Amino acid sequence: MQGRILLVDDEPEILRAVKFYLEDEDFEVHTTEEGERAVELAEALRPDLIILDVMMPVTDGIQVCRQLRTRTRTRLIPIIFLTAREAVEDKIKGLEAGGDDYITKPFSNQELLARIKAHIKRSREELSSHPVTGLPGAVTVENEVNRRLQEGEIFTAVFAGMEHFRPFQEAYGVSRGERLLLFMARTLEDALGACKAEGCFLGQPSYDECILILPPHKAAEICSLAVEAFERGKLEHYLEQHRRQGELTYYDYRGDIIRAPLVFLALGGVCNSNRFMATYAKLAEWGAQVLLKARARGCSGHVLEE
Repeated sequence: MQGRILLVDDEPEILRAVKFYLEDEDFEVHTTEEGERAVELAEALRPDLIILDVMMPVTDGIQVCRQLRTRTRTRLIPIIFLTAREAVEDKIKGLEAGGDDYITKPFSNQELLARIKAHIKRSREELSSHPVTGLPGAVTVENEVNRRLQEGEIFTAVFAGMEHFRPFQEAYGVSRGERLLLFMARTLEDALGACKAEGCFLGQPSYDECILILPPHKAAEICSLAVEAFERGKLEHYLEQHRRQGELTYYDYRGDIIRAPLVFLALGGVCNSNRFMATYAKLAEWGAQVLLKARARGCSGHVLEE
């Protein structure tokens, strides 16, 4: 499969024709005629690219694009607008709203395919997304933090990790471990969404650790929400035996019994309001130290420093 496409247009004929063509080119294609539904599908599917008609009833493509650009899970997905040939103003509005490209109707399938491939290729190179959660990976995280530092933005960077994740994955296997990683990522995303804070960013620069960029005045609230939700949901990932025991027991490759505590979520946050940070590397070094303090507590929680 070359990639997953979300196609949004209120003309059924266009949906059918483009879907048929792209599926023949080995793309997975999902379609909708409604703008609001497009936002829901984009968050659920995390497509590699969105093809979005500008002119739609109720919620038009410009509004949809603006909503997608404010949400953590969709803010970096490439968007190609479909516009009428004479609608120059729509093209400008689309690009200003966060669109990456546009193609005018009527269009050739070959031109559309070329643009799709180019944007997906560039997005994958730039995004370096996490293979399990799909969150922005190390390259994007570093670029995002460095950009904010260079612009003089004051923010709190919260480094999040699960303590005792490795024993969990050894005992339950990679597949169950990946589901736990997804649970952590969704927990952090939901905490961001519940606070409705602007300018937030969530990435995953390493296999089992995330980073959140938050407004300083919202950091404690978001961390508390994440910890509470993680504690409520983590036991669902364990067998009943381990839930009752309150610990994990399993045999390692030598046949020895291993005992490990249940996982917990540690959050270590650093704010650059009182300390100059020139680069992401310096910020990450400080953040790692604070995360160690949070891990040392032995239970889910957060530590914030300025």
